[in-house]
Amino acid sequence: MLTMSSWRARFDRLADTSAVVERLGSGTNMADYLQDAGIAWQYHPGDLLVPEDLALDIALVVDGDLIVHGFLDDYVRDIGMLVVLGDLVVRDLVSWGSVYVGGDLRAEGIVYGYYNDFTFEVAGQVHARALVLYDKSASYSTGELGVEVESYHPPKEQLRAARDIFVPQVYDGGAKRARKGLPPKLSRPSYQRVCRRLRDGKPLFRGA
Repeated sequence: MLTMSSWRARFDRLADTSAVVERLGSGTNMADYLQDAGIAWQYHPGDLLVPEDLALDIALVVDGDLIVHGFLDDYVRDIGMLVVLGDLVVRDLVSWGSVYVGGDLRAEGIVYGYYNDFTFEVAGQVHARALVLYDKSASYSTGELGVEVESYHPPKEQLRAARDIFVPQVYDGGAKRARKGLPPKLSRPSYQRVCRRLRDGKPLFRGA
């Protein structure tokens, strides 16, 4: 797994974030983080390609597309923050921190946004096999989604649809219930279990 801070020499220090804030619009939640003097934002002009799994442990603006050939996790070490002014393309995304995507977010597998101190914003559409949000301030439009689990009070139909495609091991107590021939209890997949399986290279979805 690549740690983004190890690439810090490739980025410019973004001391003045006003031009980026103007492009996002002051109504976005991410604008507040960009204007926070306590956050050391880094800047990459143009598209950025990461050839492996990525631990995002810095605050980064990508002025183009960000393509990650693996999964992106923004809470492996420090909490990362990410602004992508183009499209974000990943295998999977698990986010505890704040993410803003100016174009589309495209994931082959899961997009999981977790924790209420930070935000999830996509100006375009989210395309993924599964979008799961938990207690997360979120703004997005749905594209091609296999399953969507809303941030607050998801209906049972969403939880059942998710349970049908995920392996039992992503649910708290799911593996134990599976050994008894029972499905997981009707709930969201566990963020911690999803992260652990991604880091261990284990599948999230049935039939994978």
